[in-house]
Amino acid sequence: MATSLIGGTRTAHLVARPSGATLAFELAPDPGLAGALCVAVEPELFFPEKGDHKTANLAREICARCPVIEACLADALKMEGGRSHSSRFGIRGGLTPNQRYQLSRRMRQSASASEAASRPVEVSTVPERKPAPCGTRRGYLRHRREGENACEACLNHAAGGRRRLTAGTAEGAAA
Repeated sequence: MATSLIGGTRTAHLVARPSGATLAFELAPDPGLAGALCVAVEPELFFPEKGDHKTANLAREICARCPVIEACLADALKMEGGRSHSSRFGIRGGLTPNQRYQLSRRMRQSASASEAASRPVEVSTVPERKPAPCGTRRGYLRHRREGENACEACLNHAAGGRRRLTAGTAEGAAA
């Protein structure tokens, strides 16, 4: 029976580990646990410290060769649910916590979009709102929102509002 060998070097960090320790794993066709290759591997390998790209790449390489990578990823997404990326840990299904968060977010968005598309379109029974009358604050804001020059009544109203803000009251501004 031919087996392949994955080898790599792990870098030392602030914790007590042998510096530059060589890691090698012999891949058997079915090491157990429904064919997952990570069963025969040190679990710490799948939880690399921040910035340890060599260990993360080694973990991803093991995942890439695993026959149950899709089931592992589906299980990770199911277990993590709607958690944020800071609440997800380790390499699972060949993806980092941030990659799994992005994938989960895209899946939720596409599911909600397809759900919205399958729902019947509801016709609104609410009567259409009349445009805000000129000479009021809402009228002035409507002109601004639509990119129009405000009419004279709205400009006068806006000017009165500025006088009230600076003088205290409209009566005080008129005096």
